[in-house]
Amino acid sequence: MKKNKRLLILVGILLVFGGFTFAYFVGRMLTEGSGATTTVTTAELKNSKVTVTGTLNFDYDGMLPGHKDVSGIIVTAIGNNELIPYNLVWKGTNNLNTDLKFTVYKVSDNVDVDASCNQIKKNVSGGIMMYEECEISNITSLGESISEGTIKGNSSEITVTLASNEFITSTSKGTSWYYYVVLEYPNLNESQNLDMGYGFEGEVTVEPSNIEPDVNILAINVYNEETGKYEESQTIPEGNYTLSKESQCSNGAVPSWDNNKNGLLVTSLTQSGTECYLYFDEYNPSKQTLANLGISGDSQGKVDKFTGTSCGGSCKVSENGLYEAEDDFGTSYYYRGTVSNNWVVFGKDKSGANYLWWRIIRINGNGTIRLIYAGTSSSNKTAPSTQGADTMITPRTPANNSYPKSVYFNEKYNDNKYVGYMYNNDPTVSTSHEQAHKVTSSSTKSTVLDEIENWYTNNTNLSSLATNYIDVDTGFCSDTTISTTNHGSSYPGTGQGFGTQQTAYAGADRVWQSNSTSWNSTEQTPTLKCGKDDASRKRDLYTGPGANANGTKGSNGTTITGNGALPVPVGLITMDEVIYAGGFAGQANNGYWLYTNQYYWTMSPSRMYSGSSARVFYVTDSGYLDDTLVYNHVLGVRPVINLKADTKFTVDGEGDSGTRTNPYIVVTD
Repeated sequence: MKKNKRLLILVGILLVFGGFTFAYFVGRMLTEGSGATTTVTTAELKNSKVTVTGTLNFDYDGMLPGHKDVSGIIVTAIGNNELIPYNLVWKGTNNLNTDLKFTVYKVSDNVDVDASCNQIKKNVSGGIMMYEECEISNITSLGESISEGTIKGNSSEITVTLASNEFITSTSKGTSWYYYVVLEYPNLNESQNLDMGYGFEGEVTVEPSNIEPDVNILAINVYNEETGKYEESQTIPEGNYTLSKESQCSNGAVPSWDNNKNGLLVTSLTQSGTECYLYFDEYNPSKQTLANLGISGDSQGKVDKFTGTSCGGSCKVSENGLYEAEDDFGTSYYYRGTVSNNWVVFGKDKSGANYLWWRIIRINGNGTIRLIYAGTSSSNKTAPSTQGADTMITPRTPANNSYPKSVYFNEKYNDNKYVGYMYNNDPTVSTSHEQAHKVTSSSTKSTVLDEIENWYTNNTNLSSLATNYIDVDTGFCSDTTISTTNHGSSYPGTGQGFGTQQTAYAGADRVWQSNSTSWNSTEQTPTLKCGKDDASRKRDLYTGPGANANGTKGSNGTTITGNGALPVPVGLITMDEVIYAGGFAGQANNGYWLYTNQYYWTMSPSRMYSGSSARVFYVTDSGYLDDTLVYNHVLGVRPVINLKADTKFTVDGEGDSGTRTNPYIVVTD
């Protein structure tokens, strides 16, 4: 460094004594500094975390006027679909006498660009001119620049806006924009020796912008089912709709419709003045899920009456395939009879060597997918057996040698509250229906739920997949609505569902004969709706953890709110879903898809018997629906989960999708 300084002095002396003036004389630069060296900075903008990754590089080693460098800087936003306006800024100090120039480009993905420079040395009229000529390779791949400007020289503690009024939409996985900044130390028509020994340093970060995006809706079109065409409208339609794929916006923005908020959501906004053309279809998320599964056509219609078991021909009823029924959220599509195209692979066991296999019970009315556990396999193309104990989870302490994979539903039984999947902690006998059946996240878990939680948390990788793939809002119903029918002297309809009162619950009404506890062999009346009103659902619909406290809006316009009590987002099948699938109370059936030749629990309450025996429904080893004491029998456990409506699937085999050899595989990468 001292040698170079002497050289500059000598050259200066030559200039003075020679009397020459050179506008282009610059000499060798010896700048010092670290540039914008902070590689990660974060900011909380609105309710999201925005991270800036990268370094605004500037190579000082032998740098001469004309030097250029290019840096890639990534801005990532993590949050809940929040549109964030921001400025990309540089904060620091530029001690150079010369202003630095910057040019900013913006792209959606990584681009391979690089700077290369050649040093030039010229003798000019007895003096020496030294500078650099630089090129940025692949610069055209960055498109047009979005901003340019200068970082003023002789400036300390300054903030320079590199890109103003930018937009990014935060997502749970993170959304990113890639900024490429070309930084130039210009070659001026004057001596730049005063820059010797100086440099610039600082950091690149983001600051909030107050600008609001300007979105112009140029056309609104609503689909008319009667004419089969889109018709222009002057207003956005009221009710439940979704935007079709024909909808589009300028500037790369993506429009979508939020039914819960009843409003337009435009993501990937990059600038104001975005123009949108909107095409509205009636909102039917369950149909969309069918399309995601590659199932064309809706279903085989509705089953008006359930008059017996259903299977492929040897049973009383031969309804087979996909049928529809209304649930709390809208139209649900359920698998009935002898079906073989509802197999799903999702998750692995604790060892990581075995895949978890499931079968689809139904597509819920909000588009989520209800699955029941079916066992494990070392291959995602070879399903486990459809029968036997391996269709159920293994409890920590097997109940007995005859049925090793079995547990009590509850080990307590002398109160109506013990028909619950959870129950209150009060050790005294319950004194009201609300006290017996209203639960919160701090309530006591049933024995069967305790085993499910242990399996979910300690024996699978499902907890690591839950945030992105498992729904927590749809819930699982344990219907504690009181029976409205007198079922005979042993089970009067006067019990109020608390304490030791003999009580029949609504599920019993759907399968018993009036004035009797005998099964109704003529017709049974299942339902996919939980309880009779909002209060019933808030009590009996088990949702959570992290369920939306304000409820979830279904395609039918109803807002559904559950109890948010579950420690893990896992339930059991209901007695109603067993009937929809092809089962029947009191009639054996080994030909429908839920049959496993095993006993296993449902989560549907049946009755409180003789003042000391809480009972719930279960599936027998003969495939029929029955009820039993929560503590007297040890039965198997087949967990049930709901996958999110936007879950993506792939199939790797040949032939029909969803089969044992070509199952739906949840894409988790």
